[in-house]
Amino acid sequence: MLPPQKKPWESMAKGLVLGALFTSFLLLVYSYAVPPLHAGLASTTPEAAASCSPPVLEPEAVIRANGSAGECQPRRNIVFLKTHKTASSTLLNILFRFGQKHRLKFAFPNGRNDFDYPTFFARSLVQDYRPGACFNIICNHMRFHYDEVRGLVPTNAIFITVLRDPARLFESSFHYFGPVVPLTWKLSAGDKLAEFLQD
Repeated sequence: MLPPQKKPWESMAKGLVLGALFTSFLLLVYSYAVPPLHAGLASTTPEAAASCSPPVLEPEAVIRANGSAGECQPRRNIVFLKTHKTASSTLLNILFRFGQKHRLKFAFPNGRNDFDYPTFFARSLVQDYRPGACFNIICNHMRFHYDEVRGLVPTNAIFITVLRDPARLFESSFHYFGPVVPLTWKLSAGDKLAEFLQD
């Protein structure tokens, strides 16, 4: 005897429920990944006015009469805006070694390897932070908030990042994050990226 067959509407109902749950989950993730809709972000720490103490000025490069710079001087106050899949971990390691060699003070995350990403950066997320604290280097993943970061570094700090060709970045991210994205699981084991782009 054959087992009883399911009615077609039962399968459809299950699919709709699963689809609604998945959509709700994606909306929840999206709400945490998108910035608030108000025009400006207020400082997230009450001591917003308590900024970093004035720095000891670094020597500037000498400019010759023909406009070319003389001797290049290393900058010791650096904010590195670390980005995903751009070799930023390699540069991070270089900055760690540079800072260690020159005995610079790093702003490290408090208990994680990032500053509570994807929430916006706040000074309170820095390990051993206190109002007026001053750091030489900030270089971990964060969701950038200029006023909060600016309050932790001297006024002569430079802000740097790494940019990558968007097509190459997409390809690298696709292969790196693919195993955790359900949409890619159904793709064949061959060239998943080509199959994804054809769909």
